[in-house]
Amino acid sequence: MNLFKDYRQKNLLPPGLASLYTAKTITMIATGFIGLFLPIFLLQQFNSLSITIGYYLVTWVIYLLVAALGARLINIFGLKKVIMMAMPFLALFYVCLYLIDYNLWLFTVLAIFFLTIYRMFYWVPYHTELAKLSRKKNRGKQLSLLDSLSSFLGVVIPAVSGLLIKSFGFKIVFIIVIILILISIIPLNFLPNFREKFSWTYRQTWREFFKKANRRMMITYMADGAENWIGAVLWPIFIWQILQGEYVQVGVITSIITLVAVVIKLIIGDFTDRYDKVSMMRTGSILYSIGWIIKIFITTGFQIFIASTYHSFALILLRTPYSTLVYEKSADSGHYVDEYSTLREMYHQAGRIILIILVLILLNFLSLNLIFIFAAVASLLFNLMPGQGFVAKLSSE
Repeated sequence: MNLFKDYRQKNLLPPGLASLYTAKTITMIATGFIGLFLPIFLLQQFNSLSITIGYYLVTWVIYLLVAALGARLINIFGLKKVIMMAMPFLALFYVCLYLIDYNLWLFTVLAIFFLTIYRMFYWVPYHTELAKLSRKKNRGKQLSLLDSLSSFLGVVIPAVSGLLIKSFGFKIVFIIVIILILISIIPLNFLPNFREKFSWTYRQTWREFFKKANRRMMITYMADGAENWIGAVLWPIFIWQILQGEYVQVGVITSIITLVAVVIKLIIGDFTDRYDKVSMMRTGSILYSIGWIIKIFITTGFQIFIASTYHSFALILLRTPYSTLVYEKSADSGHYVDEYSTLREMYHQAGRIILIILVLILLNFLSLNLIFIFAAVASLLFNLMPGQGFVAKLSSE
């Protein structure tokens, strides 16, 4: 209770940040209905793990190639309008998934197209907006609040989603998701209209991408993207296989794990603003890496619960200070905040692409759970986060 009182007293949610958080929370609730089950849905549609993984490879390759072009839209429309323009394309992506039974490959291609447009329009402006609206003194608590709000609502969403899918199929879930995404546009109207200029050309962005001075940032964010993909795609497929296709069990176990994590997130967020972020992140990365090793040996639903509960705690210990440091570096880059966000996005996709290619090759020789070793290694690479002065070096070039 004292922590919530602290949020009110310190005005940790100024109007602009509150609008961004409201929209983001609605979107996360929407995607929460399908996010856990989307890889499973695609696996059922394609009837092949390799094709399903290949789908993700195609989407990330295309996004990597167009991310810098999307960032330049900020110069034309401004941050607020670009973010708002993104949301209908996300809704259209889910419309395509709703219709995919009618023509698998046509609506797969259309889904990839709309998803790419959404990512182009949304992610760089979103990260830029969040960096500008959050404040260094309380950034840990501000970021953990967003995470905790979405997680609190996410306590029931996976269980409800699993029940809906089992009872009515995926289509009802897609309808809910589409409606919520369109609703999320409303609070975006109240965002401040920051004017940012993306000053790099497409060619210059790629030169910065490969620049030796940015190497540590490259490795860190590539590891982040790779680990995130394993957790978001391969892990749900793995637990669905263990639970023998029981959507309700998958959803309920996920909901219980989320419930355990909610309070911890707020506590860790408060600690992040008072204690050394780098030390917390290093401890979290080691514990989180161990969690991926443990997950290799899971064979039952109870083991999924125990391992995931531990992993959730380690993830909070890692991600909260890590995210705070990321947005601090982004905010400290001043005029180059959108350029920094663009490089971060591109490194994320490059990490995912390299990992997916390795997975497609190694799945011919290894079982799915052994791929978690890569996530364990990637978790340790978070510690290569560049030190102070890095952003200034980026900005001066």
